[in-house]
Amino acid sequence: MAAGDRRRSARKVGVRALRTGVVLALLAWVLLPFYFLLLVALTSKADSLRTPPRWIPAMDFGSFQKIFDSAFSGAPPSNPSDLIVPGMRNSAVVAVCVAVLNVVIASTAGYAFARFRFPGSRAVPGLMLGSQLVPVFALVVPFYVMLHSMGLTDTRTGIVIAHLGFTVPFSVWMMRAYFNGIPVEVDRAAMIDGCTRWQVFARVVLPLARPGIISVGLFSFMVSWNDFLFALVLNSRTDAMLIQPAISGLYNVREQSFGIMAAGTLLAALPTMLLALVSQRFLVRGLTSGVGKV
Repeated sequence: MAAGDRRRSARKVGVRALRTGVVLALLAWVLLPFYFLLLVALTSKADSLRTPPRWIPAMDFGSFQKIFDSAFSGAPPSNPSDLIVPGMRNSAVVAVCVAVLNVVIASTAGYAFARFRFPGSRAVPGLMLGSQLVPVFALVVPFYVMLHSMGLTDTRTGIVIAHLGFTVPFSVWMMRAYFNGIPVEVDRAAMIDGCTRWQVFARVVLPLARPGIISVGLFSFMVSWNDFLFALVLNSRTDAMLIQPAISGLYNVREQSFGIMAAGTLLAALPTMLLALVSQRFLVRGLTSGVGKV
């Protein structure tokens, strides 16, 4: 083998090794926190305070058992761990409502902005997207005052309205971009065949926009599920508490239930992780389609 070929071969091996090292480092960066959560969740309370820690879990499911036993015992909540499963139930109701309403509002508004020309049809989507630059902390007080005046604080309905306030703008912008990627000739051909504008939208365009619709639903569901600030400030009732404030309530001055906190965090992360794994193809396609025709 010539010297030049050996150098090229060595360079390829070095590049491949560097690429593999970067990928392994990124995997470690992403997966190590979950491993530590699993380690703490499956470790008894006595072992969780060991120094050095036990790197192989002892497979103690006491933390998970305590969460589920308290949830299905039928007794009123007496410990913060009793609110984990009800909090997941409340978060699921709120997140599903937010996702469905986002799909309905964003698909209709996005189609209108993409297909019709009216005063503000080009400026309004940009302003809606620019509203995402406003810090979420700045919206808490206005939302609280507005919802309190309507009697919607301490209710799941009020939290749904608040979540719609910071998810709908991006959802509309995303659906508008996706509809811009669908040729206008599709609408015209359907109208020539006798479809009304509403039939074109419902029967022709929406099926073509299915990846974008799934992306909007996933995005709004995940944002609503992972919200902590609004769920904490806008609600103080235990029967309407969402999962993120319920997990934070496990840490108090009298007792730090690290095992139950880790178990609750893993349970809270499970739905969004499964959704992302199952629907990542639609999520990526919906987020990237139409970006050239925004």
